[in-house]
Parts: sequence; structure tokens; C-alpha cells
Amino acid sequence: MQAFDRTIPINTSVLEQESNFTFGSAPNSNDTSLETTEQENTLTVEDSRRLRRMKSNRESARRSRMRKRIHLEELGIQLDQLQAQNHDLRTQLRSVLSRSSLVRQENKRLQIEALLFKKRLDEAQTLLIINRLHRVNNVPQNFQAFRRGQVSALASLIV
Repeated sequence: MQAFDRTIPINTSVLEQESNFTFGSAPNSNDTSLETTEQENTLTVEDSRRLRRMKSNRESARRSRMRKRIHLEELGIQLDQLQAQNHDLRTQLRSVLSRSSLVRQENKRLQIEALLFKKRLDEAQTLLIINRLHRVNNVPQNFQAFRRGQVSALASLIV
């Protein structure tokens, strides 16, 4: 605002100089040269300040563009890194899911196998008990007391 306010009087004084000029008479050279020198000094100071501000603003804008460019490059690098990391994680996830599926299948197979072994064990124990009962029934008469104790013991195993 100040620079704009200062330029208005300069234009006004230039208009006053033109209005002071009359045909047939020469303008007062002392007044004109003094006003012109003041105007030139004012213009020079204002122009100097304006030019310094323009230069400073241009430099600031250049630095800002440079920071922005560097930031965008860093974001691009970070994007590439995150995309590569994402790809690696997806590959690892597929591998883990595949192994998990294989482990579940193996677990089911082992559970079925365990059930089959338990069934075979139960059958073997039953056959063993039947075998023992057969032997007890074939014992001679003098071992009757022994046989009754053995049969009850074997019967308790079945239950």
C-alpha cells in the first residue's frame, strides 16, 4: 500500500508540471529540476525497494519450488519402496496361506489316522481279553478258584 501511495503523488506532480507549462513562457528551471531530482530519488528508492522485494520473492518462490520438487521426489521414492514392500508382503501371505492349507490337510489326515489306530488298538485289546478268557475257561478243575478271580479281573477290564 505504501508503495502505491507514494506513486500517486509522483504522477500528480508530473501532471502539475504539465499544467504549469504555458505557451510563450519558459517554466522555472530551478523548481522543475528540484522536483525532478526529488522524484528521481523517490523513484530510485521505491524502485530499489520494489526490485529487492521482487528479487527476494523470486528467490523465495524458487526455493519453494525446489523444496516441493525434492518433496515430490522423496514421495516418489517412498511410493516405490511401499509398492515393493506391498508386493513382498503379498507374496509372503500367499506362501503362508498355501502352507497353512497344507498343514490343515496334514492335520486332518493325521486325525483320521489316529482314529484308525485307536480303533485297531481297541480291537486288539478286545481280542486279547477274549483270548485270556478262552485260556481261563480251559484251565483244569483244581484251578477253579484262581479262574474265578481271573475272570472277574478280566471282566473289569472289559467294562
